[in-house]
Amino acid sequence: MNDPIIGVTRTGRRSFPLAFRLDFLREWDTCVERGAKVRLLREHALASGTVERWLAARARGELTASMVATAERSSHRMESRDRAELARLRLENEALKKKVAQSEAAQQILGKAFELLEGITTSSENSPEIPPTLMSADEYAQWLKRHRLS
Repeated sequence: MNDPIIGVTRTGRRSFPLAFRLDFLREWDTCVERGAKVRLLREHALASGTVERWLAARARGELTASMVATAERSSHRMESRDRAELARLRLENEALKKKVAQSEAAQQILGKAFELLEGITTSSENSPEIPPTLMSADEYAQWLKRHRLS
């Protein structure tokens, strides 16, 4: 395994490329002899905690071979201008999602109101209501039954 191109973070900690981590873990998995893993740690001047974090990340699916190609393609970090635009676009996206939700709610309310008004209109067209004082005795008896008053 070749020595990695080790980067240094702002805090002074070393950072290792994803490809190095995957190669290291493959070699780690092949260490079966007594003391082989310790020898590998010393060879690369790594702490066991670092390797434990890499193993946990691999177990969670955060370290995969397919990520290496993606990482190599995007070798430069995002500029602050791009980060600002991304943040702005995310805010805009959230605002648009809220507007869509409000529009859908309004559409549902209008649909229910339409159904209600349509029901009122059709029921009033089917049976024109005559005031009880102008009804005959038979019509009045039927009116009482319809309104459950008798």
